[in-house]
Amino acid sequence: MGRFYNCGQACLATKRLYVLDQVADDVIAAVAAKAAKLQVGIGSAPGSQIGPLHSERQRETFERQVAESVAGGGEVLAGGGRPDDPALANGWFYSPTVVLEPPKDSPMAREEVFGPALPIWRVKDLDEAIELANDTPFGLGSAVWTGDLQSAERLAAELDCGYTWINSPTKVYDELRSAD
Repeated sequence: MGRFYNCGQACLATKRLYVLDQVADDVIAAVAAKAAKLQVGIGSAPGSQIGPLHSERQRETFERQVAESVAGGGEVLAGGGRPDDPALANGWFYSPTVVLEPPKDSPMAREEVFGPALPIWRVKDLDEAIELANDTPFGLGSAVWTGDLQSAERLAAELDCGYTWINSPTKVYDELRSAD
């Protein structure tokens, strides 16, 4: 949900996911299945989990980012377009989307994406994960999920970002704001 919270329109929303090869198949399948089950809808509708993007312009920018990333070779595993529900036709809705292995120079890899789409890349080891994660000017936060404390400590130390959550969803509380 770190990617899809607030329809992916949060500075600290998960932007990219790097998964070690040895667990990639299971993680990728679980993330795609979760995204496919999320309910897009109007906020007052029972069961709605994902609302609209904040503007038509934002949806157009987001659609371009996804389309270019897929055209370059990324594989859509869930979502990938506007929902079919006629009740949502007049809003700026987009289905929760998972894209596997978009090119590393694609918009989903190089731009800050504000919308409900998560790109996923397989990596061979922590060195590759760190290199890719640090190869962006957008490093506000990171999240590490592992059962290996040494790996968690290494990642927290070497990731070039403001926050690193370990085995915890990305959360920021108002109390953490600066006092200026």
